[in-house]
Amino acid sequence: MRSIIQSSAFVAFVVGTALAGAPMPASSADQAGINPHGYKLPTGVYRCELNRSVNVREVSADMSSAVVQFDKKEYRMHAVGARSGALRYEDPKSGLVWLVISTKSMLLDTKHGRQLANECRT
Repeated sequence: MRSIIQSSAFVAFVVGTALAGAPMPASSADQAGINPHGYKLPTGVYRCELNRSVNVREVSADMSSAVVQFDKKEYRMHAVGARSGALRYEDPKSGLVWLVISTKSMLLDTKHGRQLANECRT
């Protein structure tokens, strides 16, 4: 049973990474915009699977940055363009990526190749 849970977590990570796409080069991101679908990033606590939570404390007016709290740490993340059109916020120093699509969000640790929080909703 544990291997099934671990396998499904890995599959979810791979799917999430594919959904996010690689960051677009700056010129492409400028043309497409960082938020082509007009998603809003609400502040507040996002409840996630496995009793995890992510707190989006602050979002800049132009949505170019956000302050995200996870596991008693705070990260200032900057928006980057994603080929999929999802909102993608990154903190290059920690390797964290916060992905937002219309119905859910997820927090990824790209340095260690794992999901930290999945199926997050406000």
